[in-house]
Amino acid sequence: MITEDKFVHAKRAKKGAKPPKTAAQLNAAQGKFPFTEINGFKLKEVEWTVPDKKTRKRRRSAFGKVREEFLKHIGATMEPALREMGLTDKQIEQVKKGTAPNGYNVHHKLPIHGGGKNEFSNLILMPIKPHDELHHKVMDPQVAQMQSGDSKKVIIPWTDDMVYVDPERKKAQPQKSVLIAKAMESRRGRA
Repeated sequence: MITEDKFVHAKRAKKGAKPPKTAAQLNAAQGKFPFTEINGFKLKEVEWTVPDKKTRKRRRSAFGKVREEFLKHIGATMEPALREMGLTDKQIEQVKKGTAPNGYNVHHKLPIHGGGKNEFSNLILMPIKPHDELHHKVMDPQVAQMQSGDSKKVIIPWTDDMVYVDPERKKAQPQKSVLIAKAMESRRGRA
């Protein structure tokens, strides 16, 4: 009679060991995505060049003042877009004073780590959740191993907007966007 050995040795996973990467994660690391848009941002190829540590530190340090100026600027010039974004009167007043409302972030479209600068055209006010998805699903997998001085072409989410409006919200209110644009044009004509 044959008996089974109940004490077969099985290898245990090391504590803290990461599971193997999925095919989707491996593709993302190579800039290959099954989508062309994420959270309303179109994917765009750019040259990602990691500045030296001193430059990155200087840009991050200067960002505090730039963030405040950027928020004051969009508060003064883009109130209709802030309302379309879903901000309350109280939150818009915060923006006008140079403070991001709780749950929102000023995002560098091309991050400082990739050579991005603190220019208004490189910034957008957006909620934290879609902001984090841009980084974790698209950018981080491609640049995780890059060091100072490294450069390569990567795919990043891009928009020319300075205020984020959820794509689902845009679909639900397409006429509102048109009306806001017309109102802004008529104000410019009076100025």
